[in-house]
Amino acid sequence: MSGETLDRKQFISALGRAGAGVCMCAAVGGMRAALGAETPAPPPAAKPDTTRALDRTKPGERTVERAAKRMEFGDGWVQRFFAAVDATLDEPARRRLMEANGKSCYAAFAGPPTRPPMTFERFADWIAQHGKERGYSIEGKVVSFEYLGSAETGGASPEKLCLCPMVEVQSAGRISPTFCHCSVGYVREMHERMLGGPVQVELVDSVLRGGKRCRFRLTVA
Repeated sequence: MSGETLDRKQFISALGRAGAGVCMCAAVGGMRAALGAETPAPPPAAKPDTTRALDRTKPGERTVERAAKRMEFGDGWVQRFFAAVDATLDEPARRRLMEANGKSCYAAFAGPPTRPPMTFERFADWIAQHGKERGYSIEGKVVSFEYLGSAETGGASPEKLCLCPMVEVQSAGRISPTFCHCSVGYVREMHERMLGGPVQVELVDSVLRGGKRCRFRLTVA
């Protein structure tokens, strides 16, 4: 055997010394526990550095950290974008732009029409029976509508919360009221599909303009 290896006797002797050390540590620990002596508490686990974790995420990664960073950026971007829209376009152009976006937004949410339109008389009967719980009231050919629930969750929504997920963290004064013309296009498309004809929609109030809820006045031709 070479000098770099241990013979059987040396190996057993070294193992015995190591084992004795382990047993002594165990014995001392057991004795301290039996006598009620305090043992040093283990050091607290280090908390993950979430800031650095966010910095390390890469564009396109499908992670919670990356999604949070994108949403934070989007919250500031949407404010800057609508400030630029207000500075660049006149009021009629801003309305047309946002109402067209609202129309396409509803189409993306609802998909192609699958039901035949209902008559206004049938719609009025439905409002009389179930409209109040859905935010509807009617007087002649004029329908009042306000959002009481979220299309995204299907549940009731709290007051002073914009139901568009794009700006749900915004509040009155933080974003241009131009954004609310989008909801006009959305509501018009929803009801024109329902009734199969033109519907005039007026924005009466909105959360992002300081109201408790978004409210509309619909006039059916």
